[in-house]
Amino acid sequence: MTRTARYALPAALCTLVLVLLVSGISGYWDMDTLDRAMADRASGLRSPALTNAMLAITSLGDGAYLRPMGALVVIALAMQRAWRPAGATATAFLLLPLLVNLIKSGVARTRPTIDLYAGADGFSFPSGHAANSALIYGAIAVLVLRSLTGPTRWIATAALALLAVLIAASRVYVGAHWPSDALAGLALGGLLLTGLAWVLAHPSHPPATPRTTYVLLACFALTAPLYAWYALPFAHTFYEALS
Repeated sequence: MTRTARYALPAALCTLVLVLLVSGISGYWDMDTLDRAMADRASGLRSPALTNAMLAITSLGDGAYLRPMGALVVIALAMQRAWRPAGATATAFLLLPLLVNLIKSGVARTRPTIDLYAGADGFSFPSGHAANSALIYGAIAVLVLRSLTGPTRWIATAALALLAVLIAASRVYVGAHWPSDALAGLALGGLLLTGLAWVLAHPSHPPATPRTTYVLLACFALTAPLYAWYALPFAHTFYEALS
């Protein structure tokens, strides 16, 4: 497989998923029935212990946590004087929320739980939590793949990918999104991540050293549990229907 095809194929797949989901919202196929069936199945799984876990997971997709993590990634790249990767990463991180809000306003799909959010965030498609998690945690995973070797490389990458998927699933569990919203968020975030990964694969020198990547992973490992613990009482209040 050529280097271009390596990035073109996942980009095409993400685009195809988005096109299929938008066509479903537009009425070309019955997406609502599938969404409601899957959402009902998710609500049937609810239990106090699982709710606490899902609220903690969904909090790691909050903008209040992702924005500092994203800034930390950009700063880490800039400190390596990897100006092109740092600029591309910052651009992707800033562009995605604008795209999410633009699509939300254009599609104007009602959330499963009415009046959960206000403004453009009051609309459901796509999930901003899922999109931004896929991009930011995915960007860290790309740096891991580019700079580390051995078991740590694959364990960290798998953990970050799993976290993004779990955050998307948690949005359905807490009633904030339909399943197709979460999938669309992953696809949109994945599309921008593919472009960013292509840029990070073509620098004049590696965008991050192993030491820089380990620092990023350590910051995440230390702050993620603390933020989830801090945000849990608010999450219980915000998603009061789950309590």
